Amino acid sequence: MGADPAALRRQFAGELNRVLMGAEKRRGHALGRGELARRLNVSTSSLYAYLSGTTLPGIDVLDALLTALDVTGTEAGGLATLRDAAETARRLRSSGTSGPKARSVQDIPQQLPPAPADFVGRNAELARLDSWLDAVPVPRAGPVLIVVVEGTAGVGKTALALTWAHSIRDRFTDGHLHVNLRGFGPDEPMDPNEALHGFLLGLGVSPTAVPTHPPAASALLRTLLAARRVLLVLDNARSAEQVRPLLPGSPGSAAVVTSRNRLDGLVIREGARRLALDVLPRYDAHALLSRRIGSERLVRDRRATDELVDLCARLPLALSVAAARISAGPEDGFGHLVAELRGTQRRLDVLGNADTDLDLRSVFDQSYATLPASAARLFRRLGCHPGPDFDGPACAALLGVSNTPRVELDTLTTAHLVQQHAYGRYGLHDLLHAYARERGEGERNERVAATERLLQHYLRSARQADHQLEPWHPDRAASTTGTTEGFDGSSAAMAWFDGELAVLQALVAQAAAHDELSGYAWRLAESMAVYLRRSGRRHQRLAVHALARGAAERAGDAPAWSDAARRQADALARLHRFDEALDLLRKVLHTSRSTQNTEGVRAARLSLVRVYSALGDHARALPHARLALALARRNGDPVALADGLTSVAEQEQRLGQQAAALEHASQALELYTRVGHLDGQAAILLCLGQAEQALDRNPEAVERYEASVRLDRVLADRYREAHALDHLADAHAACGRGTRARLLREKALALLVELHHPDARLVRAKLSRTDEPAHTCAQETP
Repeated sequence: MGADPAALRRQFAGELNRVLMGAEKRRGHALGRGELARRLNVSTSSLYAYLSGTTLPGIDVLDALLTALDVTGTEAGGLATLRDAAETARRLRSSGTSGPKARSVQDIPQQLPPAPADFVGRNAELARLDSWLDAVPVPRAGPVLIVVVEGTAGVGKTALALTWAHSIRDRFTDGHLHVNLRGFGPDEPMDPNEALHGFLLGLGVSPTAVPTHPPAASALLRTLLAARRVLLVLDNARSAEQVRPLLPGSPGSAAVVTSRNRLDGLVIREGARRLALDVLPRYDAHALLSRRIGSERLVRDRRATDELVDLCARLPLALSVAAARISAGPEDGFGHLVAELRGTQRRLDVLGNADTDLDLRSVFDQSYATLPASAARLFRRLGCHPGPDFDGPACAALLGVSNTPRVELDTLTTAHLVQQHAYGRYGLHDLLHAYARERGEGERNERVAATERLLQHYLRSARQADHQLEPWHPDRAASTTGTTEGFDGSSAAMAWFDGELAVLQALVAQAAAHDELSGYAWRLAESMAVYLRRSGRRHQRLAVHALARGAAERAGDAPAWSDAARRQADALARLHRFDEALDLLRKVLHTSRSTQNTEGVRAARLSLVRVYSALGDHARALPHARLALALARRNGDPVALADGLTSVAEQEQRLGQQAAALEHASQALELYTRVGHLDGQAAILLCLGQAEQALDRNPEAVERYEASVRLDRVLADRYREAHALDHLADAHAACGRGTRARLLREKALALLVELHHPDARLVRAKLSRTDEPAHTCAQETP
């Protein structure tokens, strides 16, 4: 049986009298009951009825009484809880509901909607939910299990929650409650009091017994759930405040909440478990399409299937809409849908649906509509960022402010319109990115200005990072003025480039596609050149400089075209596409001569030397090296002069002119050392080592190679380090140190394999033989 209402009223009255006497003692005099009643706006007889336990005061009256008596904190909370318990017991007695035994099987609520028929994947998430439920010690002990399933619109939160709820429904023998709180949609969010009313009716409370005061209704719900094992599914919640009155207060029952927002309040105050959903893994996205349209159609065109998965951003809602279109269309509709999605700038139109809750643009609108103005502005500006991810300073550049807009970023991550996938790194999937671009379409001038600020930001940062890689170049230092990004040495600069490479590539492509921004394409490419070379990113290097060359050509900027085309030729040579490289360098040489670009001519000749050298045609390489050296002597620049000497020495060494090579290489080393040019020192030390080794001065060669390796590691130039290690292995083998040579060769191979470089094949071949004096190391081309 339930608690006795009269006994609870008497207990409440006893506590109330104790509190009243305590207040009188603190004040040093009795409190007149008539005056106190007037302050509460009740009759004196009503006040005596409260103190005798005949009736209960309303919540508002109790609050006023406690205020008049200066009672706060836990004492006030205890009285309020006792009053609610007495009120709940009275309502239960009057409705004929004294506890779970008084209810028939027909009264057990079974409110769960059907589980989604085509649900696939999410095995890891379902396993985590099971583990949380299994961790509850016993039904009547421990904390209440509250789970918040959160994520962006269309990611499948409700589907997961309902699938799991049905899988565990038998563990909640007293029923299942469900409500759509309408937190995001065309209608206003549901008032929690409306949800409370529905839950209480579902638990058998008669309509006349449902409290009209929200705290009392919430207390009644907690009282009823305390004696039951009930699963509550609170779908589509807007905020923690909307959910909190609906939560069970005692172990045994459990609640699953879904929301597009990050409900931090429930995690912090109620100890809720958070499960954040991301887009589907690729294999689950394929499984979803297979379930919807059949595996046969997917197998017929695997490439189109892969592309459809990417075009739908692996978002379950988008994949489901696309599958529905394919299923309803003709047999050849699959390929046509993929082509339409690929070719349109308004992909959301193609994935539209007449039902608002299935239309991607509409569901995104519902999340966007809840944003404050400043966060909405940042979201629109993110449509200017080409991705794939971004950081706080990039957001500041988009908004034209000096500091990271942390409040706005936190708002967007809370709304799951932006995801923080690593500390300080954010992203949004392709469909949300398309939606952000759409939202900003009406602000053309603001978008253009934001895009240019973004490009300026990344260009300044890239130039400063590049300066750290080659601090001996005065023009590098001059180009970093005003940069706010900080780098502590070349390792930090290389790490920055590693982290931002995909973004920088996308920015080069973005700038190259717009005539008014084309200058940023080749300037960014120039700032990335040293990094791309040292990191051995051969394909990215070619792509970046090809875009830069195209942008410079369309802009009619001959010097920029020559520089970008020469860098593109260097990249082609690294990929062993020597004929293309030579053809392009001849065009660069012709353009530089016709425009009287002496520096362009000198640089082109050095590139020609590298290509011919890689081809093993050192006799054709040497004249270009000597012409480059002659131009450098006229210039007077010590770095240019050292580069010319290095180029000549390398070809002399390979042509067997070791004495001349040693002389020119020593001069180059002295110049590089004087200006602090570490890159040049590492390169010429290799040449010196090879010349010493060719003269059978292997100990001296070992010393040169080891010095080069040390510098390569400082510079993080893994490609050249691999070749220096290979040459060092040759020298040790010539000295009879086969074990040491093999160890060094293995290190060289590991570096080349990591870089996916074809020269790994040559080093692997050496390892397959006994280490003997060898001169078959792959020829390097920078």
